[in-house]
Amino acid sequence: MAMFTISLNQFIEAGQATPRGKARIVEQQLNVNKLLTPWYQLAKNRMKVYFRDVAKTGVLKQALDDLKNKVPKDDKAKNNITVSIEAIHKVMEMGFEHILVNGYEVLFPDQKNIEIEGININVNPELVYRYVEDGVVKIGALKFHVSKSKPFGLQQSKSIANILRIYLQEKVVGPGEVVDSTLCWAYDVFGERLVHADDNVMVTAAEAKELCKELAKIYHEI
Repeated sequence: MAMFTISLNQFIEAGQATPRGKARIVEQQLNVNKLLTPWYQLAKNRMKVYFRDVAKTGVLKQALDDLKNKVPKDDKAKNNITVSIEAIHKVMEMGFEHILVNGYEVLFPDQKNIEIEGININVNPELVYRYVEDGVVKIGALKFHVSKSKPFGLQQSKSIANILRIYLQEKVVGPGEVVDSTLCWAYDVFGERLVHADDNVMVTAAEAKELCKELAKIYHEI
């Protein structure tokens, strides 16, 4: 049984955190603060719907209208709306209808986690899809990160893309299908960075294993 569950984005954040920062992240998983503000939820939810069919940008335009019509109750809510609007504009400016392959089939896998060294990593991609090209059935995925104050760097984004690839290989791909690294996307909205998995997936796997060992050690010391 896993010691605790951590989201993929928090896991990636822990990778570059100080020892004190790693301990704080582990403690957050063990003692979930139910009063934390769920930032950018409307924007994230509509973005997730959008990625199921990027030809239909109307869902993002409607999200903008809905956000603009919201009446904030305080400064925190006002900032949430402002940053959400900015995030949606950035997604629209990327032009994903020209980036993601046309005609993909959206998949809804039952399993969204992978376990490494006793740590359950909630990968939970925003999009998992199947695409047929030249008779080859390919599987891909997309995971986005929305944080204006802490956008991910290039290496962090590459790690996410490679972990997506590992997840698809372990939990999703079926007989006669292949995981295509060029279809495993990590998208940082405010970093305006979109990268796919690369040939360093084994390096990423080794790094993830070492980080999980470190987090497990912190867990046992708390």
